[in-house]
Amino acid sequence: FWLKCCFPAYSPRVAMGDLGKARGRQSKPAGAGLPRNERGGILITEEEMKIAWDFFDTRGTGKLTSTDLRKKLATFYKNVSSKEIKFLLNNQPEITFDELYALLMDNQLTNFDPVKEAFKVYDPNDTGFVDMSIVKEFFANLGYGDISDEDAKIILETADADKDGRIGLEDFRLMVPFGQVAEGSKDK
Repeated sequence: FWLKCCFPAYSPRVAMGDLGKARGRQSKPAGAGLPRNERGGILITEEEMKIAWDFFDTRGTGKLTSTDLRKKLATFYKNVSSKEIKFLLNNQPEITFDELYALLMDNQLTNFDPVKEAFKVYDPNDTGFVDMSIVKEFFANLGYGDISDEDAKIILETADADKDGRIGLEDFRLMVPFGQVAEGSKDK
């Protein structure tokens, strides 16, 4: 659940500046060649976890509380329950970066595609494409300001790798800095 919640947060940051770097990546089918941890689960690096952590720990306290989580998750998930928040905090009143990283680094998730899960947030109507009105809403709710139609067009044109006028899952994969296929992977 943490992975599902954390990774939609990557996308606004990427859309605002890291697309050039993302462009050179090759996209692969879900799960194919993803880096794995020692238990066969999805490899989560400390750097990737730090990016997600910083998104939630806006006060810089080094601890996340239910209030911190609810505030940020409300942007992406309108109906996060108290039970889900409690689960995310490992049934504690707060959680530190080290505690969270320890929980996630040894995961055994083999059939989970974090990029596809993040994509679902941007495609709430399951059309197969990012809903640009959702992108505009997220930017505003996250405090990045209003996105004009011209800005939205630039984001779309930049993110639309296959140039079909829409941002599909494979376009989205190229933008998100997590869940990328390991270089030299045998899966092609």
